[in-house]
Amino acid sequence: MSKFFYALYDLANSAYTMIIITFVTSAYFANQIVGNPQIGAAYWQWTAGLCGILIALTGPLLGAFADKKPEGKINFLQLSTLLCILITGLFWFAKPNENYIFFTLIIFFISNYCYEVGSIFYNSLLKKCSSEKDIGRTSGFGFALGYLGSVPIILISLYLFVLPEKTLFGLDKNKFEHIRFIPIVVSCWFLIFSLPMIYYFKKKLVYEKDNDKNSTYKKIFELIWNNKFTSVGKFLLARMIYSDALIVLIAGGGVYASGVFGFSQGELLKLAIYGNIVAFIGVLFGGYLNDKISSKIIILICIAVLTCTVIYGSLIAQTKSQFFYNVMFISFFIGSIQSASRVMMTKLLSTNDLGKGFGLFSFSGRITAFAGPLTVGTITYLYSQRIGFLSVSIFFILGFILMLSTKNV
Repeated sequence: MSKFFYALYDLANSAYTMIIITFVTSAYFANQIVGNPQIGAAYWQWTAGLCGILIALTGPLLGAFADKKPEGKINFLQLSTLLCILITGLFWFAKPNENYIFFTLIIFFISNYCYEVGSIFYNSLLKKCSSEKDIGRTSGFGFALGYLGSVPIILISLYLFVLPEKTLFGLDKNKFEHIRFIPIVVSCWFLIFSLPMIYYFKKKLVYEKDNDKNSTYKKIFELIWNNKFTSVGKFLLARMIYSDALIVLIAGGGVYASGVFGFSQGELLKLAIYGNIVAFIGVLFGGYLNDKISSKIIILICIAVLTCTVIYGSLIAQTKSQFFYNVMFISFFIGSIQSASRVMMTKLLSTNDLGKGFGLFSFSGRITAFAGPLTVGTITYLYSQRIGFLSVSIFFILGFILMLSTKNV
């Protein structure tokens, strides 16, 4: 039962990723608020990068603090989740006017920070509901439920708000109220499906107290360096690089599709629906394989395929249909690499190190997170969205090389 409740949180927070970060709000910001897809994409990526820096600086310390309290991780998860839900609803006030550029970016920055903090503590609880034999399937099931469960929220957005001439609640399409209301729907979805997991993990599970009196900073440092890079340190270094590419694909995919291939809001949501169904299949398959072969091998295969899709999407694809099928390949593998990364980190950590370990996990995904979005955003600003998208492959290739030296778990 604990595995199901754990997976419900993936179902809950995936709505934020899919609607706010990738497909709807990001595209609305670039096209309607900024009024220039290229400049808007750059602003959005820069903000994601700056948020990543703050996550990198604060994540390990928050994780270490949570480790010291028996229920620290679940309490931090509850707080960050509720803050993300409340702040996401403020996107309603982001009107289609350039005067709202700064306001919208501030809301995105704060809500995304709370979302990422919540992810640190959610990931750190994976071992609490898994055994060594099925941890891959548990992680994969969570991601799979998140992907499949995103389909209803996308369908609600598409058929109740985006496509109808007369929208639900009589929202004014000329003022883009139908698009601005969708983040409120996301907030409600996030709340409804996150509460069962938070309640179950607070009331039904027992947590151990960490009696280690060593310095917090020393414990964090020793996780990654002990006269040389530890197994955790080597993995986090590799993940630091390849996650830069993943951040760009997730945060900038919708803006790229609308700016380069002319996808409308409705077409973006349909793309998201098919992508989520494919990702559901891919992550279930990847989670099963993760318990049969090592996480390292899964990650290497995913990086290789994703590199090819970036090159194809930037240099070769010319039509909407070509880009559509390319996104399906991306969808199949992007969930598996995220799930396998979570599993690999969990296997490398002891129970008392999970909070600060996943704080470092977030740190590795964010300390250079500015590099991916800022590089892509800047190249996009100076040249074109296609050239900017192509630069993502550099981070995948470097990450692949570094993964070769990691422990095979």
